[in-house]
Amino acid sequence: MTYYSSNIIVRSGHLLARLRRHQTGSSLIEAAFAVPLLILLLMGILGYGSWFMTAHSLQQAANDAARASVAGLNSGERRLLVDQSIMAARAAFPLPAAQTIGVNAEESGGYYTVTLRYNLSNAPLFAAIPFPMPGAMLERSAVVRIAVQ
Repeated sequence: MTYYSSNIIVRSGHLLARLRRHQTGSSLIEAAFAVPLLILLLMGILGYGSWFMTAHSLQQAANDAARASVAGLNSGERRLLVDQSIMAARAAFPLPAAQTIGVNAEESGGYYTVTLRYNLSNAPLFAAIPFPMPGAMLERSAVVRIAVQ
């Protein structure tokens, strides 16, 4: 009987030694740990890259509208030129619901300021990202000097 129990111990020792040398499932276990982290990293890159692209596009639209306002002779003409410029920018905006971009234009002390606001909740991409973005409302402004009459 003692021989039998010691034989089991010897066999289980050989089995453990064989399992330690066997590497078949190790890559699957490593992948189970690495793939979710890589997916989160990829989602972060896509999310923040899209946020920066949206912020840049909004800033560029504000810059173009402010530059266009310089050609206006009075406040009415300037606002019309800003609205036309924003309408053209909305067509090229990289995210959906570009018509919801809020526009504010004001003139003060020889300077004309164009401010654009875009709510990121209008874009489904930002709702799908599992971590917080820098802000729900993206706001960008551009200022140009106008000739005082």
